[in-house]
Amino acid sequence: MAYFLKPLTYNSQVAGFLVRSYPSQWTVLDAQSAVLGTFTDAEILVPRTNTPDLRASVKLVQKSADEKAIQARSMQ
Repeated sequence: MAYFLKPLTYNSQVAGFLVRSYPSQWTVLDAQSAVLGTFTDAEILVPRTNTPDLRASVKLVQKSADEKAIQARSMQ
């Protein structure tokens, strides 16, 4: 079994993680361990490599962080 853990940053802070416990799917978590999305190898890997393309994962984390910030501001 193999593991992959990549911190994903937003505004210079760790806002989430890209995680994989092979052979499971790739999972995007926010900093509070909520699952934001999952990807298959075909969806996330750069063609002809074993390197994940982080753009889709980072977009999910950015959206989550933005929504939490907007929600926090509206409660004040």
